[in-house]
Parts: sequence; C-alpha cells; structure tokens
Amino acid sequence: MARDEQSLPEKLISGVPPALRAVTGQWGERLLSQHARLPSSGEHLATLARLVATSEFAGSVLLRNWDWFQSALARGDFRKPPAAREIDDFVTELRSGDSQEGAIKGRLREFRNRRLLHILWRNIDGSADLAEALMSLSQLADGMIAAAEGCSRRLLEDRFGTPRDANGDPLPLVVLAMGKLGGYELNFSSDIDLVFLYRGEGESDGARKLSAHEYFTRQARLLIMLLEEVTADGFVYRVDTRLRPFGESGPPVTSFVSLESYLLQHGRGWERYAYIKARVVTPPGDADVVRELMHDIIEPFVYRRYLDYGVFESLRDMKSLISAEVKKRELASNIKLGPGGIREIEFIAQSLQLVRGGSNPALRSPQLQKVLPALAGKHGLAAAAVRELLQAYVCLRRFENALQAINDRQRHDIPRDPVEQARLALALGHGSWESLHEELLAQRACVSRHFDNLLFGLRDDASASGLSRALVTLWESDAGEDEWQAALHAHGYRDAGELASTLVKFAKTSIGSRMDKTAERRLGRLMPLLLRELENRQHPARTLERNLRIVSQILRRSAYLSLLIENPAVLGRLVALCEESAYLAEEIARYPQLLDELFDPRLSSASITAAAMRADLDDRLRNIDEADSERRIETLGQFQRANLFRIAVADHSGNLPVMKVSDRLTELAELVLVQALDTAWSDLTKKHGFPICSTPEGERPAGFGIVAYGKLGGMELSYRSDLDLVFLHDSAGERQQTDGRNALDNSVFFSRLATRLTHFLTTQTASGALYEVDTRLRPSGRSGLLVSSVDGFERYQEDNAWTWEHQALLRSRPVAGDAVIAREFERIRSETLRFRVRRAALRDDVLSMRDKMRTELDCSSKDNFDLKQGSGGIADIEFLVQYLVLQNAAEHPAVIHYPDNIRQLGTLGAAGCLAERDVVSLQQIYKAYRLCLHRLALDEQAPLVAHGQFADERQFVAELWQREFS
Repeated sequence: MARDEQSLPEKLISGVPPALRAVTGQWGERLLSQHARLPSSGEHLATLARLVATSEFAGSVLLRNWDWFQSALARGDFRKPPAAREIDDFVTELRSGDSQEGAIKGRLREFRNRRLLHILWRNIDGSADLAEALMSLSQLADGMIAAAEGCSRRLLEDRFGTPRDANGDPLPLVVLAMGKLGGYELNFSSDIDLVFLYRGEGESDGARKLSAHEYFTRQARLLIMLLEEVTADGFVYRVDTRLRPFGESGPPVTSFVSLESYLLQHGRGWERYAYIKARVVTPPGDADVVRELMHDIIEPFVYRRYLDYGVFESLRDMKSLISAEVKKRELASNIKLGPGGIREIEFIAQSLQLVRGGSNPALRSPQLQKVLPALAGKHGLAAAAVRELLQAYVCLRRFENALQAINDRQRHDIPRDPVEQARLALALGHGSWESLHEELLAQRACVSRHFDNLLFGLRDDASASGLSRALVTLWESDAGEDEWQAALHAHGYRDAGELASTLVKFAKTSIGSRMDKTAERRLGRLMPLLLRELENRQHPARTLERNLRIVSQILRRSAYLSLLIENPAVLGRLVALCEESAYLAEEIARYPQLLDELFDPRLSSASITAAAMRADLDDRLRNIDEADSERRIETLGQFQRANLFRIAVADHSGNLPVMKVSDRLTELAELVLVQALDTAWSDLTKKHGFPICSTPEGERPAGFGIVAYGKLGGMELSYRSDLDLVFLHDSAGERQQTDGRNALDNSVFFSRLATRLTHFLTTQTASGALYEVDTRLRPSGRSGLLVSSVDGFERYQEDNAWTWEHQALLRSRPVAGDAVIAREFERIRSETLRFRVRRAALRDDVLSMRDKMRTELDCSSKDNFDLKQGSGGIADIEFLVQYLVLQNAAEHPAVIHYPDNIRQLGTLGAAGCLAERDVVSLQQIYKAYRLCLHRLALDEQAPLVAHGQFADERQFVAELWQREFS
C-alpha cells in the first residue's frame, strides 16, 4: 500500500517538480519495499531523484540492480565516462566462455541496461555533453555486436567447425554498421542498421560442412536473435538489415565481390547517401578488411574522384521525397522526420559530402559533428550556417535521447502528455515545458530555413518568364537559324544573327557527339538558362562562343552541366568571366574542375597570399599517404590549377596590382617546386637511402638545391611561363654514395632526382602539366650535366661563362632544396657578378645580343608595336638595367642584391648609377607595359598594341638607351 506524500523520504522528492512527485514517490515506495536504502549523499540523492523522475526505464533498471548500483556509486564509477576497456573485457569474457544461448542473452541484456544507466546518470547530473553520450551509446552497441558475433560463431563452430577460404585461412563475418551507429551517433533506444558480409568463398571444416554463404547466413540470423529477442530482461537492440544489397529481397549476407558488383551495377543515389555512414564494426581492428571493403569498394562508390555535381538530380529527388513525406504524413511533431528535424540536418551535410568528398578526403567522415565544421567556407556552407546547424543538432539530439530514455522506446514525436513534458523539461534543464518547446520551435525553424535554401532546391518552372519559355521551345524544337535570329532580335539581344548562327552550329555538333540521355536532358535545361544570361551582355556572340567551348568539353562529364543548372550564381559568374577573358574561358574548358572555384562569391575580391596558398596545399595533402606520389602530384596539379585561376580572376578584376600578380604566380610556383621536390626525394630515398659523402672532416649528408633563372628567378612569372631551372648538389670526397640497400653513386642519385622532379612537373595529368621546365641555362647548356656540383658550377662561372650568362645570372636565386647550397650559390653569384664580368667587352656584348634578339623576335609593324621585343619595349628596359648593373657591380655591390628589374632599378638610383627621375620613369613605364601584357594574356592575345600606343614611353626608353650606349 502506498504511503501518503508526507510519509515518503522528503529528500527524494524535494527537488522534483510537482508534476513528477507522484511518479518519483511511487518509485521510492517500491525501492523501500525491497528493504533498500537511499544514498546518504545529498548530491547523489538529488541526481537519483531527477533520474527516476525523468526515466521509467532507469527506475526499473535501478530496482533490479540496486546492489550493483550502490557499489558503482561508492567506487565513483559514474564520475567518469564509461570505459571502453570494460566493454572489451566483457566481450572477451563472454566470447571465450561456455555459456549457452539463454545465458548469453541474459548477460548481454544485463550489461546493456547497466551501461545505459551509467550513461543516463552522467546526462542527468550534467557531466556528459552530447558528444560523450552519442559516443558512449555507439561504443556500447559496438561491444554488444562484437559479443553477439563471437558467441554466435562459438555456438556454430561446435556443430559446423570454422569457415575457411581456399588457402585454409579462417573467414570472419564482417558486420558493417550503417546509419547513426555507423556515424558513432546512436540514439538511446535506436534500431541498429547492419549489413552482414564475408570476404570470399569457402566452407567450414567441421564434421558437417557448410558453404561460407550458408554458414554466415546462419550466424547472422543467430546474431540478430541474440540481440533483438525480447526476454524477461528486455532486449539489446532491434536490428534492421534492409540496407543490404537488394533490400528485403536480397540474401541476408553478401560476399565482398557480390557487394562490389551490386554497387557498380545497381547502386542508386540514395545508397551512395546511405553508405557515407558505413563503418566496419567486426572484426575490430582488422586493417586488411577495412582497406579492402571501405577503401577499395565502398569509398569509390560513394565518392567520385572529382567534385560530383551529377549527384544533384538524385539529391534533389530525395529532397523532394522528404518534403512530400512531411506534407503527406502527420509529421509536424516529429523531431526526426518532420520539418526542421534531424533528418534535414543530416541531408544538408551528407549531400555536400557526396558532392565534394571525392576531391576532399577531410569530408569523408561518417560523423556529422565532425563533417559540418569541415563544410564551412569554400566547401559549401557559410560559417554562420554551420554554427546554427550544429546548435540545432545538439538541441534536437539531446531532446531525442531524453524522449527515448523515458521508457526505452524509439520515439520521435513531441509528447502531449503533461507528465512526459515535465520529464523532458527536467531532463534537459528547462524550468518549464513552455521554455523547452519554444527552443525546439526556434531550432527547427532555423533548420528548415537552411534546408529550403540548400543548393539543390527545386525551381518553380511555372513562374518562368515569356523569354525563358520561348528559349526552351526553340531549343527543344531544333529551331533553324532564321527562327533563332527573329526570336533573339525581338527580345533585344545584340548580335542576334551571330548568336543564331553559333547556336545552330553548336546544336548540330552536340547532337553528333553521342551524348547519353542524361547529358542530353541536362543540356536541354542548361541552354535556355545560358541564353538568358546573355540577354543584356555587351558582347553576347563572343561570350556565347567561349561558353559553348566549355559546354562542349563537359558534355560527356555532364555532372558539370548539373552544376551550372543548379547554381544560377555560378552560371552568372562563368558568363561574366568568359565575356572578358579568353584566357580564363580557355582554362575552364581545359580543366572543368575549375568550375568549383566559381562557387565562392568572393572569388574576384578574396585576398590571395602565399600563406593562404600554403594552407590550401597543406589542407589538400593532409590525408594523402606520403608514399602515394602519384596521388600527391595529381593533388598538387589541382592545387596549382585552382590557385592560378584565382590569381587570374583577381588580376582580371583589378583587385591585384600587376606586380602583386607576379609575386603570387612566383610564390605559387615555389610552393609547387618545394612539394614536388619533397615527393621526388621521398620516392628515391625509400629505394636507395640518403646521399652521403666522405670528406676529411668526416661523413656528412650531401645536399641538393634548385636555382631559378629568368622570370621565376626575377619574381616576374606570368601565366604559362616556363620555369628556367638549374640543379646543384654539394657532394664531394672519396666516397659519394647513398646509404640504402640498393645504393647508388650520388651523381646518379641526383641525376635521377632531377629527372623525376622534371617528370612530375611536366607530365600531363587530369589537371594538366604543372609547368614546362627549361634547363638549358645550366653550365654548358644541353651538352652539360643535368645536375652540377657546386664546385663545378663555380669553375664554369670563373672560366667559361659568357656575358649573356652573366646577364642571366642577374635574374637568378635559390628557390628550393638545401639551405647550404642556397648560401653557396649566393656567394658564387655575388663574386661572379662583381669580379668575373668582362667589362671591357660588356657594352659590345650586350648590344650584339640585343640586336640579334630584335632581328629574330620583334613582331612590330607599321600598325603594331611589340611590347616585348619592339624598340623602347620591355626587352630594351631589361637589357639596359642588366648592362648598368653589370657595369657597376664591382664598385657598388648593392646593385646585384635583388634579382628583379624594379628593385634593381631602385638600387641603381640609390647608388647614383642612374638619375632618380630616370629610375622613377623607367619603373612606371615597365609596370605599364607589364600591366598591358597581363591584360593581353588574359584575353589570349599576342603582345601587340596599336603602333601609336605608348609613344611617349617608347621614345623615353629609346633616348635613354641611346644615351647610355653611345
């Protein structure tokens, strides 16, 4: 008989809201009827009261396990998170024991319930955050699955033996966790989504033999029964296997080969989405299984190698189904499936993972709370959106767990019962249900907003303008040139005739390109959108032609068509760039993956720095094995191409001054050189060891360095510039050999290193070649060694270098490799330019070389002026500066300090070798020439301007030239 409230222990119910005092008091009566005693600690008693008040499940577990609970409390077990080691010990004990089916079920359920009580206690007393709770719940499930797998196998081995492959090696049952368990995000009372697999065919070795498939089918069924059968002690987990190949109609277990075949032939968009969260649970820690299953089979299915915009359509369909389900079903109060629910947050994250995970390994985690922050910025979500979604996720998942903990049921609907509402408010630290409900509404509204704004939103075709409908009709009806011209002219398009002609020619060409049906459908959707973008352009015909070159290149990679269809802002940026820059249009046509760069609206205004580029490269390489040189160089190519494009856009928009453009292009090349050298060095040292040389002072490592000449050396790199490189080493002494098993002479090692580095830089990959490399400026040119010793390089400069080589040396500097070699090169350069220049013949040598170049290379005419080679142009300024620096280097060493023209001019002025006003004028003229040259390069035009352009500047340079060389 229940006592009245006044006779109950006041301490137990004093901190409980009035609505929950009755249920808490009833539990206390039941406990006292067992002659049990309440905890003496006031803190423990308060937590116990809140726990019992908020969870009927916890109350019942406590009543059945009171002595265990009191002991755990006394030991302080609940002061720290549940230890994974305790699960491992339990699994090992149960798997290695001799318990039969009934006892196994009892042990599993007892351990599960006690562990859940531990997790709930820490949630209620505020010790655990959501991340701890989800991880603890997931680790518990992993352990229970491992225990059930081991016990089910032991029970079968008694009758059928061990399944083995053709080599006699044991075959394990591989359990793949999907869904929330796969992402270490399990609910308090969640189903577990499992797929059962085995590596290969074989049979068991017992008295009664079974095929591997039959054996593992029996084991999977037994494992499921051990977990989900409801006994007097409850259940462990409900198991859902519908995500296996062919779903409910498919076999319960599948071989790796069959899974791979299924995914390749039958895998659908929603399955790619689902397999994002796939994770191997058993056998635990088997690296071979993980590599073969996850890296070789599942990841290639889920993540395409490059940005996967082709998935947009299937994701949009999935989004439509989600929205339709919400409207059709009564889901308004469902925090998982309803509007603004958990599923919408998951869809946002996993959709962007599918699109971008192939090119960014950092996005391949199954854990949503790790993935969302990685999606911030250029990866698809604004930083503010990420913060809001994470906040909403924490709120909704905490509510979900508290709801399910009430009575250990998988529930997602917001309760209407006042007692349950009071339980949830207390569990989640709210003073009232109204306060909690208001927070839920606000968080769900925030999620709905982001879900509706997702890139994959549906267009409302009914609202399309008359022009849009007309363009669709013309394209779908295969209209002729006259029809196109009339329609475009009627809607005010410039160049209507040229546009019509270009469209008809493209339509005929595209029809003959053997597009598949998907690409044909996407092209039909894109063309009207593209034409709409041309409506008010100044040069629509030129712009259309450039855009169609890009479209032609992506017809057979039609995922990129989806990118443009689904993202009007990206299409608008593409059209704008193509209108102004043939170079940028050509770059995108050659490397369509650059379309991803157009996602960032800050593209033309973003700050580009060496530090930002270095961070970008580090981010791209972070998850790539150092031994995988092919993939590292491919990634290096993607990095170089993307940053080259960003620099060109900033240059084109005027946000990056011409000298800064050269700086950024130079810094980009240096980053690429350093990384390519590191990769080549790593490859060779793994095979042959490190180069060592013996000297009178003892053994020391031999170093390798790269010296840049020309535009890279002078920090004036331009688009598509070659890299003029010279390779040096400092190996010397009697013994010069690598220290590996497969040893090489150091000279051979360094030659192979330079060859491999050059191969990395010049080989065509999917991202194009990194750079063209020219090594003809090495000592003795093509007839000389590819890699020179530092001593040999110095001897050559002393005895054999020509004046033109001294001119080249002015524009040289070390850019990669060993610091000792860099210092030695700087010494040799300084001494050579100061003391080894034949100054008596300098004037005649420089004039002779300039006359020869002008005769062979000057493309000026009566109508055009050659910016580079014409009289008074860039080359004249460069030769004039080189002559003055070489002439004065002995007396004024400071003039050789810098390798670039602008700063060399500055040192000439500071040393009094050239009048300051002449210095300033030459610097301004040189910058103006360079800016014009950049603009021409961006529009793929030759370095020619109208003959009258730069007339005053050319005259000034010519007069100064005449004065200095007279």
